[in-house]
Amino acid sequence: MNNETTKQQVDERLEAVYNDKKFFGHPRGLGALAAGNFFNSFAWGGVYAILIYYLYSPYTKGLGFTQGEAASMIAAMGACNSLFVIVGSWLSDRVLGPRKALVVGNVVKAISFGLLAVPAFSLTQGRVFAVISLILMSLPIMGASNSSMTGLMYRSDDDGRRDAAFTIHNVANTITGMISPILVGFIGMSDYHLGFFLSALAAFAYGLVILFTGKRFFGPIGEKPANPVSKEELKKALGLFFAVVLIVVAIILVTVKMGVMNFDGVLNIITTFSFVIPIIFLFKMYTNKNITKEEHSKMLPFVKIWCIQCVVAVTGVLLNTAMAVFIEAKVNRNFMGIEFAPATFTSIYNLIGLIVATAFVYIWGSTKFGKLKVTKKFSIGIFINAAAFAVLAVPVLTGGKTSLFSPLWVIAYYLILSFGDNFINPIGISMTAKLAPKSYETQMQSAWSQTTSIANGISIIIFKFLTTADQQMMIFPAMAVVLVITACILIMMSKKIDEVI
Repeated sequence: MNNETTKQQVDERLEAVYNDKKFFGHPRGLGALAAGNFFNSFAWGGVYAILIYYLYSPYTKGLGFTQGEAASMIAAMGACNSLFVIVGSWLSDRVLGPRKALVVGNVVKAISFGLLAVPAFSLTQGRVFAVISLILMSLPIMGASNSSMTGLMYRSDDDGRRDAAFTIHNVANTITGMISPILVGFIGMSDYHLGFFLSALAAFAYGLVILFTGKRFFGPIGEKPANPVSKEELKKALGLFFAVVLIVVAIILVTVKMGVMNFDGVLNIITTFSFVIPIIFLFKMYTNKNITKEEHSKMLPFVKIWCIQCVVAVTGVLLNTAMAVFIEAKVNRNFMGIEFAPATFTSIYNLIGLIVATAFVYIWGSTKFGKLKVTKKFSIGIFINAAAFAVLAVPVLTGGKTSLFSPLWVIAYYLILSFGDNFINPIGISMTAKLAPKSYETQMQSAWSQTTSIANGISIIIFKFLTTADQQMMIFPAMAVVLVITACILIMMSKKIDEVI
């Protein structure tokens, strides 16, 4: 009787969350998670705005690394962070529970940023603190808990509101994308430590938001691990993890000491792991014996769209570098005698993205477009993104090598891309939340996010061949063609996918 009463109470609390519309027609928990996303983006945006400068600025202003060392250290941290999201999501699903994972993870993140906020009283102490900080940054203990909790607040057939929820997260991220780099960047350039301190406060604020709203806003969602691990399993998992870490570290230290490997070699190993491990992780999820037959039937369509997303992610990763080069080398940034910095265009993109994403919150939640199948939304988004790349292909293919192009080409590209992204990014995360097997919600979100790791691995290979600005510009027409082909493939697969989703 007690078990039945407890289950009934849990169901009633869950229904209360499903029916909650106090946050712009959504559960109040979405407001807490969106605030968390805001603080998370602020924290990371601020750190990335000043970290590389702090690392390579001369002591005492910075830590005196070379520019190459600083860039490689940040790249290694980013690769490890992407890789260890898998571990963080496992901890969330099986040990901590999503809510506790978000609190603990953000406290660790606040500590990592806080170490950089401590003034360097000596070069050695400053560098030691920086290395410890980068290691802690590489440990995203919360995994994909924010995304999994967002998805769990909606019934499986509530597609429109769920899609709108993830679009609201996009809005929160976009707002901080405009604010954080400018604010922290401006303050940090005069005092790096104060800039890092602001980022540490933002990370800590994220943890506090979840801590103080958990019971009131989320009901039973994220309260406990979805699939608690036994003590024996936990001992084995921790033993295996530490054994692997020790072996890898020992191999790296020995090979570096023997002169067989340098820092670039270490970075290549990390990048390779980031490429290979996500595929192994997805395969293990697909073959997991604890997933029911019905849940397993949803894994195949997920894998198909995951492969499509890998292609989309590759275009995004390639674009980050190629677009920066294009703006810096090929775009006329002089307006009324003022030379605008390349980063100015990032703010323009975020402003456009904010306006468009806000509109899509309404479109997905309150119009018939919210009822479109996932494959249709994805296909439309990919075609739109292809059109955006085609816009940039026009000046690249028709202009001379010495020509400077109008910034209107870039603005037109950003405008079109913003529409395409809203048909793809929040929809993919929302679909993952819908298809995730019970007790594996956070790990499924991690599997989805690992498409970026795959994309990073592929882009590194591509950029070994495309080394000059003119060569990288050819990415635009090439990606337009690749995306059109990808969208056509998805349309061909859509009937079988839609039968399951």
